[in-house]
Amino acid sequence: MKKLLPLVFLIASTAIAGYPPTPGNGTFTSIEDVEYARVGDKSFLLDLHVPDATGPFPVILYLHSGAWVTGDRTGGPAIRQALRGYAVVSIDYPLAPSFTWPTQLESCKAAVRWIRANAAQYNFDPDRIGVFGTSAGGHLAAMLGTTNDRPEFEGIELGNPQFSSSVKVVVDMYGPTDLLKIDEQKLPCYGPLSANSPFMPPSLLMGCAIQECKDKTMTSNPINYVTHGDPPFLLLHGQADCLVPWQQSQILYESLRDHDVPVTMYLLPTAEHADHQFDDQQWKQIISDFLDENLRGPVPMPRRRAMSR
Repeated sequence: MKKLLPLVFLIASTAIAGYPPTPGNGTFTSIEDVEYARVGDKSFLLDLHVPDATGPFPVILYLHSGAWVTGDRTGGPAIRQALRGYAVVSIDYPLAPSFTWPTQLESCKAAVRWIRANAAQYNFDPDRIGVFGTSAGGHLAAMLGTTNDRPEFEGIELGNPQFSSSVKVVVDMYGPTDLLKIDEQKLPCYGPLSANSPFMPPSLLMGCAIQECKDKTMTSNPINYVTHGDPPFLLLHGQADCLVPWQQSQILYESLRDHDVPVTMYLLPTAEHADHQFDDQQWKQIISDFLDENLRGPVPMPRRRAMSR
């Protein structure tokens, strides 16, 4: 039996040299409602948050929460990184039940390719793209990080097929991993509902009752695609999470570790799903330090203002 990852209760280190500590002291400009892909006749949009500096900027693709059935690109914890010299790209992705798996992952890959295709226009660094997801977005982030060079998920018909959809780092906050195990891992606070119900989000995502279409459901499990060359992962999860059991992050951690993929996991003993504790300074700084260590590159310089005569 494998040992569980020891719980970690650490105050984050000071900011890595060159980058400001969270929350940051820079400014940024937002560019909203940009189409990055069309699925059928539906347009999918993104918002850009670009630092007011010279760049080129490392990029964070943010994937929102909402159990794959709701939510949108506004808000989210990644946007604060735009104050620290990162460009943040937040997307709307196709929602269930109108769109079923793997359309969600295909759209995320299309968004990464869009970033590379438009790098020159927005002063992005195409070699420094990471992904940051919360809850359902954390699941998609983990899938994005483990399915590089998997053509069955690429969705090249969504645009820019000449560009890679690979990412350099993954931040996964309280995201599901193995949909087929949620019900057996759930805490009592989940209540009388079953995660296996055909009316619950996992089945709506798959377009079928997950226990009756296990082969398809297993294609949504990032563990099935982990390889030694995958990018570094940061996992954060609350052990009082009533919606997504903390063991979902634990099994992903173990798989990544077993394949020698750099991975760090923090378990918050009293945190619930999307808990306010994740906004405490120590966890915000841990995320910033992870991004700075693995994605940051050169520090962007502020733009010079034109001198008045």
